[in-house]
Amino acid sequence: MAAVVALLAMSGAVSVWPYAKSPGPVIAPFLPVFATWVTLTEGLTALLLWTQFAVSGRLLFAALSGAYAFTSVIAAIQLLVFPGVFSPTGLLRAGPQTAVWIWVFWHGGFPALITASLFTRAVPSTASRLARGRAVAFACVALALSLCALATAGQAHLPPFVATSGSYAQLSSSPAGIVVEAICLAALGLHVSTTRLRSLMDLWLAVALLGTLIDVALTLSAGARYSVGWYAARAASMISSSAVLGMLIYETTGLYRRLSETHKRLVETSARDGLTGVFNRAYFDDRFPRDFSFASDSNQPLCVLLIDVDHFKRYNDTFGHLAGDDCLRRVASTLSTTLRRQSDYVARYGGEEFVVVLPACEAPAGLRVAQSLRSAIETLGIPSASSNGAPVTVSRSVLPARSPPRRSRRRRCSTSQTPRYTGRRSAAATGWSRREKCVSHGRERRRREATHHRFGQSALKRCPASGTRILTGQSKIGGSR
Repeated sequence: MAAVVALLAMSGAVSVWPYAKSPGPVIAPFLPVFATWVTLTEGLTALLLWTQFAVSGRLLFAALSGAYAFTSVIAAIQLLVFPGVFSPTGLLRAGPQTAVWIWVFWHGGFPALITASLFTRAVPSTASRLARGRAVAFACVALALSLCALATAGQAHLPPFVATSGSYAQLSSSPAGIVVEAICLAALGLHVSTTRLRSLMDLWLAVALLGTLIDVALTLSAGARYSVGWYAARAASMISSSAVLGMLIYETTGLYRRLSETHKRLVETSARDGLTGVFNRAYFDDRFPRDFSFASDSNQPLCVLLIDVDHFKRYNDTFGHLAGDDCLRRVASTLSTTLRRQSDYVARYGGEEFVVVLPACEAPAGLRVAQSLRSAIETLGIPSASSNGAPVTVSRSVLPARSPPRRSRRRRCSTSQTPRYTGRRSAAATGWSRREKCVSHGRERRRREATHHRFGQSALKRCPASGTRILTGQSKIGGSR
């Protein structure tokens, strides 16, 4: 992109060069627009470079910020003193030579300051970097103010370049014009040879210096204000002032984009189980209440499947924990790949237990999904610890839930039921938020208490066709195990 901009700028300069002295239309608003553009773009560039200095501590950015602040201040003052903009002779007690001398100081000072910044590249960051950076930036601004004061208050001591007709042709052949052009050319050459254009900053600084060189060459060639070359030089100056700013805005936008992507990856990584790669318990505890509330408020169905690897402790004791980890990974991967809808998700509930949430899914569809998951895991053919050589199997519990009317819901919340244990693991509990006392003791009680954390008021049935356990009634999954 930088090469394209540089090529277009040089092509435009070459095409305009033969007509540089031709008079053009006098567009009075052009100069205020141009000066405002340069002042704002150079000032914004100085601010962004100063921000980079504050973050990195590199004195280079402070020096570059000072160079752009120098140009911003001097361009604003030139607008005030330019004849015919705010007054016939300009403000601040300006004379006919003030604006042209400010132009000389501007186009000689900016490339000189960019060249001076090359010597700060090797300066390491120190604890006093902020004070040093402030000193450099303030020195550049003070230099701009001093040169503008010299061009206004001390104009009587400066050689005249502007004739009464408005022509500044004398500047083209004067030592001042030659020195300014030499400074621009030397600054561009030193910058390219020193930096080798290794970074985007170096590349676009070279474009800015090239624009300044074209500006000086066309201005000196035009010899008069409001000529074709004079207008073209102002366009080159606008390119010079905007080059680094465009790069900084592009880099800042890319930085925010990469930061957003990194944040998304971090959030996704923190929500994943480290062993199986599916969502973890914390993610499930955070998301499921929202899914349940949405289903309840919109009166939509919601199915929850509990998948439990059968006899997993015996599997670990027989084959070892590494084989057990691999078994869990394969089961989790199969569960994830078997689900077809984007809204469905799998989470590791704990140990060898997984939970599958199926939003907007009725009980018959949930049964079919549970059966397909069971078949897919059985198809894996993972050898189990049983003596008959059967593959690893899983138990499935299907919990369909649909929000009842409010009165019924309150009635269900206030009614206590005695939990009923069926099958190998308990899947019944009482109440939405309070625990009923268990009437039995020992292992039966512990199983019921563990299940209470998973489900609210519900009853368990077994599907006669598939053997899948079905939990009916109101559901609530939450709490801690």
